[in-house]
Amino acid sequence: MLFSFGPDRPETKKPYFRFIKQFPKSSTMHEPITSADLPETGFSRAEIAFIQSHRNDDISQLILKAGKFKEFDVKKLAAQIAARQKAVKKLPEWAENKELIFPPALSVEQSSSEATARYKAGLVGGTTFTDITGGMGVDCFYMSRNFETAHYYELQAEVARAAAFNFEKLGAHHIKVHAADSLKSLEDTDQYFDWIYADPARRDFNWEKVVLLSDCTPDVLSHLPILFKNAPDILLKTSPLLDIDLAAKQLQKLKEVHVMGYEQECKELLFVLNRDIVSDQFMLRVRIINADGSVRYGLDFSREDEREAAVTYSKPLSYLYEPHPAVLKAGAFKTVCTVFDVAKLSVNSHLYTSEGFCANFPGRSFEIIGTCKPDMKEIADFAKDGKANLTLRNFPAKIQDLRKKWKLKEGGDIYLFATTLADHSRIIIVTKKPA
Repeated sequence: MLFSFGPDRPETKKPYFRFIKQFPKSSTMHEPITSADLPETGFSRAEIAFIQSHRNDDISQLILKAGKFKEFDVKKLAAQIAARQKAVKKLPEWAENKELIFPPALSVEQSSSEATARYKAGLVGGTTFTDITGGMGVDCFYMSRNFETAHYYELQAEVARAAAFNFEKLGAHHIKVHAADSLKSLEDTDQYFDWIYADPARRDFNWEKVVLLSDCTPDVLSHLPILFKNAPDILLKTSPLLDIDLAAKQLQKLKEVHVMGYEQECKELLFVLNRDIVSDQFMLRVRIINADGSVRYGLDFSREDEREAAVTYSKPLSYLYEPHPAVLKAGAFKTVCTVFDVAKLSVNSHLYTSEGFCANFPGRSFEIIGTCKPDMKEIADFAKDGKANLTLRNFPAKIQDLRKKWKLKEGGDIYLFATTLADHSRIIIVTKKPA
C-alpha cells in the first residue's frame, strides 16, 4: 500500500500507519468522515510514553536497540519520533500534541510550515472554506480558523483519516474531512464557499518533480470554471520555481501574487484569484515572515512600477545590502532602489549600497569596512585568521574553487562579497554585520 501526505509529498512504500487500516470507511465517498469513524487514540498510552521518552534519541541507534523493547514495534515508533524531531521547529504546535499521528519525516520536512500556514490564514476569511488538495492538513488547519465551516478533500482514504484524527485531537471540530475526489465533488454540487484553497501535486506519473501548472495534479488551469462555480476567490499555492508571469497569463483572473520568504529561502508562491477580475494587471507582494507568521519585511509593487522605477548605480558606499531570495524571485530589481533609497552596484549584480543605514531593507544588511582586488594577499589583510563568509554575485567562479585558491575557511565575523561593478571591474567587498 502506498501512502502520501500532501499534494507535493513523495510517497513511501512503508506502512507507517498500520492502525489506519482499522478505520471504518464512510458510507459514501462524498460524506465526511465523522468522529465515530475514528479510534480514540492512534497509539496506546505505553506507545505515547515510549515516543516521548525517546523523542531526542538518535533514530538509527534506537532501532539497533529494538531487542531491548520487545513489547513495542520499535520501527513504527521510531518513524514517529523521527517525524516529530523534524516537526519541533517546523510545526511546534503540532509537535507539542502527544497524540497526533505524523507522516514519515520526509513528508514533514516537505510540508507547509506553521509559519507559512499562519500567514496564509491571514489572507482568507468568511463563513465556508474548502481545501481541495488535503494532504497532511497543516494549511487547512490554520486557514480554517477564519471560517465557521471548513471542508478538507483527499483522494487517499488512509491519509484523509489520519488528517481527520489529527483535527479531532487539535480541537478543529469544524473541519469536515472527505475521502473523495474534490473536483468531482465540486462539479456535482452547488455548495457555495467563500474561498477554495489548492496546493496541486508537483510530481508526474513517474514521480518526477514538475513545475508548470498544467503538469501538476489536479490541473487547476483546466478546472478553473468548476472552482469559480463554487467560490468567488481561490488561493493557489505553487512551487517557488514557477515562472510568475507565465502563470499570470495562464490564470488570467489574477488579483495578486504573494512571494513568500521565510528564514533565508523563498518558500512558496501564492496566487490570489478572483472570478470578477477583468484586468491583466496584478500586484506582487513580497512577504518575509517571522516564525509566528507575522510579516517582518514587506514590499508591494506591480510590473509597471518595476519598469518605471528609477535606478542609480554607485560604487560601494558605507553599507551593503543583499536582497532576500523572495525579493529576487519577485523581480523587484529596480523597485528596491526607489522604495528604500539605495543604489545598485551594477545591472546584473543585484547588490545595493547606501551612505546611511537602511534598517528596513528586505534582506541581509552589512557595514562595509573595505574593498580589495580578488587577490589572496589583499584578502588576507582583512581575514587575518583565515576565516571569512564568502558570497558571489555576478562573479565568474565557484565558491569552493575560490576558497581553495584563497585558502579561506568558512566562518568568522568577516563577510566577503565577490562581485562586478557597473564599470565591469571585479572586486571583493569586505563587510561585517552592522552594529
